[in-house]
Amino acid sequence: MNTARIAVRYAKALFDLALEKNSVNGVYGDMKNISLLCAMDEVKSVISNPVIPLQKRKDAIIALAGDGADKLTINFIELIFSNGRGEYLASAARNFMDLTRRHRGIRQVTLTTAVPVSGEMKKEMAALLDDRDPDTIEFNEQIDGSIIGGFILRVDDSYIDASVRNRLNRFRKEFSLAGYAE
Repeated sequence: MNTARIAVRYAKALFDLALEKNSVNGVYGDMKNISLLCAMDEVKSVISNPVIPLQKRKDAIIALAGDGADKLTINFIELIFSNGRGEYLASAARNFMDLTRRHRGIRQVTLTTAVPVSGEMKKEMAALLDDRDPDTIEFNEQIDGSIIGGFILRVDDSYIDASVRNRLNRFRKEFSLAGYAE
């Protein structure tokens, strides 16, 4: 079986069950946390380490999920590890989040700036992006000092690069093509 399909099927099953049990919100929050946890090198090494017994790996992930984790999330973690599919937990969490966003009509926006942006500025940008319902915008903020100034905005699959770094690179390229730079 295609390994990408495994994570999609687990995520779809969890999403359908969460929808049925009316606990999509709780599981969505848990999957966001699990996705962040699984991005950490230490957690990745625990999940993929065959020397650590399966039960201990499962218990570690459940403990990291926290006491406030939804019962469905805990059962999902137990199921995925019991079936020997622990390495698919991160991608299943990402797929679950994608399914939830699609179901709710949430647009994911990544804003990259050189300095942190205020909450008021985020609200204004959300209103510009979706004047009907700014609550359907989910902001991910990234700080990258190398862009010098301006911003990089990614909305779903669209990309706007209004950074100073990008402009400088374009000027550098134009000057080199015109023969002014070495």
